[in-house]
Amino acid sequence: MTATQQGIWLAEQLSPGVSGYHDTAVLRVGGPLDADALRLAFGDAHTVHEAMRCRVVEVDGEPRQTFDAPAPEPAYTDVGGVGAEARGSRVERLTALAATEPFDLEAGPLWRARLVRTGSGEHVLILVVHHLISDGWSHGVLLRTLLSHYAARSRGTALPPGPEAGGYRGWLLSRAARERAAVAGGRAREVAALLADGPYRAAPPGLEGPPHDRLAAAVELPVADETWAAFNRVCRRAGVTPYMGLTGLFGLLLSRVTGGGRTVLASPVALRDDPAAARLMGCLINVVPVVVGSRPTAGPASALAAGRDAVLTALRYADVPYRDVARALGPLAASDDPVTNVGVEEFNAPREPVRAGDVVVEPMPRGQVRLRHDLALSVPQGGAGAQLLHPVGGWSTEGVRSLARDLAELIGETASAAAPDA
Repeated sequence: MTATQQGIWLAEQLSPGVSGYHDTAVLRVGGPLDADALRLAFGDAHTVHEAMRCRVVEVDGEPRQTFDAPAPEPAYTDVGGVGAEARGSRVERLTALAATEPFDLEAGPLWRARLVRTGSGEHVLILVVHHLISDGWSHGVLLRTLLSHYAARSRGTALPPGPEAGGYRGWLLSRAARERAAVAGGRAREVAALLADGPYRAAPPGLEGPPHDRLAAAVELPVADETWAAFNRVCRRAGVTPYMGLTGLFGLLLSRVTGGGRTVLASPVALRDDPAAARLMGCLINVVPVVVGSRPTAGPASALAAGRDAVLTALRYADVPYRDVARALGPLAASDDPVTNVGVEEFNAPREPVRAGDVVVEPMPRGQVRLRHDLALSVPQGGAGAQLLHPVGGWSTEGVRSLARDLAELIGETASAAAPDA
């Protein structure tokens, strides 16, 4: 197992089902759904992706992965006969139950699905995958596999090709070796040296204290589509990705509201170094500390450059396990993340409606997310639709909304900037 997986496994032993490591996707399916084709598509995904056959057994107190878990049958519920309000409540309750029910890690499988009929030609698909076998990039990989195989099964056409057999297990073995080499070479101490001056934990206005429940709420940044388009153009001219740019602006915002000179963000990084790895589903990530250095008086162009530099520096240490960075830092406050309480992520799942066979599949807002940080910026590919995630408790009513408005203003300033600031 990789260091990331070992940490997830340990957290799950301590808090089964509520550790924050159940990834939930909810899809609205419109049109004449072929239930048999959907069932076969899930079976295809289980066969194509080794991770979906994974289970974790304990040997002499240590977790070990094996890839022989059986494929579950998707569950089915019909709520089409109840009123609209009750129907929505039933779907929410079914989603919450699916998202929090603990997985049997030793027996497997580490995923489950439920199809809910909500009316004539209307369904909701609830898919829950344990983070031991998934990551943010894998959301997109799995959903595209399901949709492409469903379309082929419903039409009776040839199935699309999958990733190379054994690719995921090969990646895991290679990754574990690279992690051991990085730690033995002292690279965890190098990262710790970059963080030595702190501070690691931000206290923005509105943050009132540790929450009792890590169930997350989302506040979308109030940014118009045309502003996102202009922001992306500015990023391209500056030679940064939207993710880098938003990371820099997020760091600038936190610097301004806290009065600090820099911000440390925990960022999950998809470790897919080649095109073959990009097609793999699994837990192919490490968390890296991204140190954004921005003066409160800095302007948008400086913030974009700071975001680019911070992300590129962090990626140079992508082979270093996050847990070993924390150990190298020495005694730290006990918390879900021992390094920082603020995060940033790039989310890869499709956001737009997709046609598969005769149905249209529309991703619904992410729900039942449990957050390990007090605040996180979630960035879809391209930036548009970015959200601030926060635990339901622990914040004042307006705290996160105010930050979302301020970050939207910075995005707007960046979008309208034609030249770098001094």
